[in-house]
Amino acid sequence: MTTTPAEANFSELIQKPKDTVARLQDNARKGLTLHRRDGEDLYLTTAERAAAVTEVVGSHTKIFVALMKTDPHAVETLTKVFPEAFPWVRWLPDDAVREFLVEYVETARAASELGSVAPLAPVIASWKATAEVYSDPELYKKLRTPTDGEDFGEAEPPSVE
Repeated sequence: MTTTPAEANFSELIQKPKDTVARLQDNARKGLTLHRRDGEDLYLTTAERAAAVTEVVGSHTKIFVALMKTDPHAVETLTKVFPEAFPWVRWLPDDAVREFLVEYVETARAASELGSVAPLAPVIASWKATAEVYSDPELYKKLRTPTDGEDFGEAEPPSVE
């Protein structure tokens, strides 16, 4: 059973809206990716599906928050299992994994209140970039070496892929 969404060109939606929407209805569980020549692809889904995804993320977040508030060992346990979801955390120091976990859960909680998971993407991207630095000893050493006061300006935030 595949979980990939159906695909169509954006022009198909414009030229044959009923047929294209019918393809979405046939694949409502998976959605419909609309390819565009002049921009980023779009993802079309039903409002019910989008609301369900938001509800599930919010519910899971509430479970994690409640667990972290009630069980003094929860952060330690979750820190140990976090590499299952994010294998690259193995390069982060233990205290950084804990910091990532807390930031992730707090951001997820706030994002669920907004009804959007979008704020989580930059959190994940920035911690992944941090893990990349730790995974490369030469880069880590270079970034930790003082620059004799030379300021290279403001750093660009990591891209979200």
